[in-house]
Amino acid sequence: MTKRDLQNLFELLEHGENQYCADCREKDPQWASVNIGVFICVNCSGIHRMLGVHISRVRSLRLDQWPEETVTYMSEKGNENVNTELERSIPPYYSKPNSSDPQVYREHFIHAKYERKEFAQPGGPTHYEEPLKEGILYKRGKKDKSFRPRLFILNTNEGTLKYFVKVDGKDPKHVIQLSRMHVFLAPDKINHSNGMQVSFSTVGNRSYRHIYLYCEDPKEAVDWYISLRAAAYNVIKTEQPELVVEDILCLLDRQHVKQGYMYKTGPKKTEPFRKRWFSLESRSLIYFLSPLDAYPKGEIYIGNATDGYSVEESWGSRKEENGHGILLHTPEREFLMYCEDREEHTSWISEINNVLSRPMSAKELAEFDVYNTDRKVGKRQGTWMKRT
Repeated sequence: MTKRDLQNLFELLEHGENQYCADCREKDPQWASVNIGVFICVNCSGIHRMLGVHISRVRSLRLDQWPEETVTYMSEKGNENVNTELERSIPPYYSKPNSSDPQVYREHFIHAKYERKEFAQPGGPTHYEEPLKEGILYKRGKKDKSFRPRLFILNTNEGTLKYFVKVDGKDPKHVIQLSRMHVFLAPDKINHSNGMQVSFSTVGNRSYRHIYLYCEDPKEAVDWYISLRAAAYNVIKTEQPELVVEDILCLLDRQHVKQGYMYKTGPKKTEPFRKRWFSLESRSLIYFLSPLDAYPKGEIYIGNATDGYSVEESWGSRKEENGHGILLHTPEREFLMYCEDREEHTSWISEINNVLSRPMSAKELAEFDVYNTDRKVGKRQGTWMKRT
């Protein structure tokens, strides 16, 4: 490889989409698939190696030799040209991964893109939207906390996700309405590489329930995730036909904005701080005794800043402790919390401010009315305390 070849190679990296990984958009990729003609990051290069050399031949930009003809081929192809061909028909509910997405999701996307070529044909893949899908998923028990195999059946014609204790069982253990369900991958939370969380509420009230699942096969796990996401997408599309694709995706992605530990005190702000697992889901800031609890301990519904809601970096009237205070104001009371980590503290305040500044939809206004009704009669606290 001549000095000129090396210079030409690195000049290619400065052109448009070549500045980002072709598969996850990580900046400054330092690897490439020389037979496909794309520049990729180190993490995605490992997945490309899993594809096999008959599909993708991986080479380092700095550690390997680059013959002139290979550099020429990369200039003819490049990320933009290849992605235009191989990503032409990605379904809207199947989001292209970013560098922070779970490994299992990035693996699924790269195999779908290069090995199965699911997105290259007009119309894209349709198997994620089949009306009926069933299979065995391992579900964490409410009481014994162990994962046991359960039969799950997704029926989009009925608008339901059911699960059965026994494969040959006649009556489902639970029926989840797709209109009240959302799903996300949660390998770190569940401590399983193929883990996911399904959250839902009961028709007629806002009592939340979380179930935690995994599938032994990584491809099947992500197939389930995308199929459930596709089902939720199509429910919103049917119920709110005026929404464009971007608005529907915003509704899907808002369901799990942020999760993590914070410390919370009581309404008098003189009670001891207790560590709780918080989850910001759309406008609901719900908190749990531990991350894998089925039911939340409580909920704070966040309205608009114009209605008397606000958040600030403050300890209020409480003496500062070893952490970073967050004071959330609502018309009824103030909620005092703190984070041990400054970066987490900044992130929580930023995400809550995003919610405060966002106009409330008609559905959110209806939810807010139910929340206020439940709060006044003490329904939430009593129900959740019994369950937890």
